[in-house]
Amino acid sequence: MFGLGGEDMQQWLNACVNRAREHGWPARNEPFHGVLDGFATQLRPVHESWHDALFGTTHRFYRGARVPVLQLVWPDRNGRWPWAERATASVRNRQALAWLPVDEHPPGGWRLVGEREPDFPFPVGPDSWVLTTRAVLGTDRPVARVARDEGAYDVLDDRGYDADDLCLAFLGDLVRRHPHLTACTDLDDGRVAVAQAGAAWSRSEMSRRDRRGSRQSWKHAEPA
Repeated sequence: MFGLGGEDMQQWLNACVNRAREHGWPARNEPFHGVLDGFATQLRPVHESWHDALFGTTHRFYRGARVPVLQLVWPDRNGRWPWAERATASVRNRQALAWLPVDEHPPGGWRLVGEREPDFPFPVGPDSWVLTTRAVLGTDRPVARVARDEGAYDVLDDRGYDADDLCLAFLGDLVRRHPHLTACTDLDDGRVAVAQAGAAWSRSEMSRRDRRGSRQSWKHAEPA
């Protein structure tokens, strides 16, 4: 189950199992009640192409055996499923459509998780939001600097925080378009890496001015 509070999802998963013990397991891909108050849910088999990205602990515990997994899917406040045309963006984006093969999943954060995990080299996931510019995202300008502050990354061109096209993008997307960013995987918090000639990076402490610029930009930037 994806996209809701961790403790709440644990309770709902337990409720789903208890319901199955009392009434039998629901048919796959068929709505049923008794888990979320006032809403139907349904169970869908997770495609095995997601197993490495999402269930590494399970694989290790079962020594590499492929363990079948079901996803408990929930609808939006109007009862629409995440694949419905008029479903809210929240219900679409917060749940992986993990019954689809990874390469058929709609673009976005979940597909990046399926494609890049479990070997994504950064200490955060490929679906993590990053402050960047549309010019960097579109590869119209090269990356000039990478900053890390409080666990979040800024990936900017030579205009820095004065750029007029600041936006948010997924880190996995940026790494795919700018593979040399992997040289910054070990960047410590509160540090800045500046691109130099010959694919080298110089590193220094993040200045107070840059920290203020970063925090202001994060307040106003929107997803590209």
